[in-house]
Amino acid sequence: MRIHVWNAFASNNSGSYTIVGRFPSEELAAQVAAELSEVLVEQVRWRRTPGARWNGEGPEPETPSPLRAFTQTHSLTQTGADWADQGELRAWSTGHQVFLHDPWTLGLQDSYEEFLKVRGGKVEKVIRHAHGDLVSRFELRGTLPKKTKAATVSTLVEELHADDGPLVMQAPFDIQPAWREGSKPNEPVLTLGAAFHDLAAGFTGVETLARRHGLEVTVQVSEDEALGDPLAWLRPSQPPLKRKMFDVWLLGAGYSAKEVALRLEKLRHGRYVDVPGLLKLIPDTVLKRLTQARAEQAVRFLRECGANAELRPAE
Repeated sequence: MRIHVWNAFASNNSGSYTIVGRFPSEELAAQVAAELSEVLVEQVRWRRTPGARWNGEGPEPETPSPLRAFTQTHSLTQTGADWADQGELRAWSTGHQVFLHDPWTLGLQDSYEEFLKVRGGKVEKVIRHAHGDLVSRFELRGTLPKKTKAATVSTLVEELHADDGPLVMQAPFDIQPAWREGSKPNEPVLTLGAAFHDLAAGFTGVETLARRHGLEVTVQVSEDEALGDPLAWLRPSQPPLKRKMFDVWLLGAGYSAKEVALRLEKLRHGRYVDVPGLLKLIPDTVLKRLTQARAEQAVRFLRECGANAELRPAE
């Protein structure tokens, strides 16, 4: 009898890429983001047409890809990536800033940074090949009447935690948001720290609510590479949230631990959950700080496959 044993390690070559640019005006930032979004959408549409794919060997197709045409028009660096799929790459603006983010890619070509500079902006930050969570620090600034400032900030915090608010819909299980009201001169009206599943949706959600109260938003993004809570410096959050939040507890996996793991993965927006890890943590919190409606919805979803789940008031 012959026995062969292999010891192998998985290779993970993809990570997230983020580019942050700053422009002299919000109008220009919005225009640049729109131009980038348009060509990215066209690139995806082009990639879905028969015969559009090119593997980098032999002569290039006669018709250039939308991205190749874009780089030619603006005299930007051209690479084989001009033919690649850009399906996960998104561009958007927040205030004076423009963001490009791809959550899962091998790399981004230099032409994106070049384009920001060509259009009159400067590149503030580039995060290449990140495997950790991206933590965003939002500074909300503006002039609010002293008599109503505290009430306005409190209202804004509640709105951020609404059933469809960005801090409920986009916050991951592992990193809970934190915030602090400014009290000293030149401090932001509100400083908010958060990690989002979908950066574009989270950023847009925060800015939309801030604008409603006459506040401007500036964002700093960094990769969470340290052990512990990356937002500990903002805790305890002030002002405290008035709305009651709830955690979802898993007390038993029922008849199909695999199905429970799959459903929990979906509730966590794609965060991988394996069966051994799931069984090891029971009983414990599996979702944190949801509104009552969202928590009840999650509990029903888990119970449908036999799980023993319940909601409890968050600490």
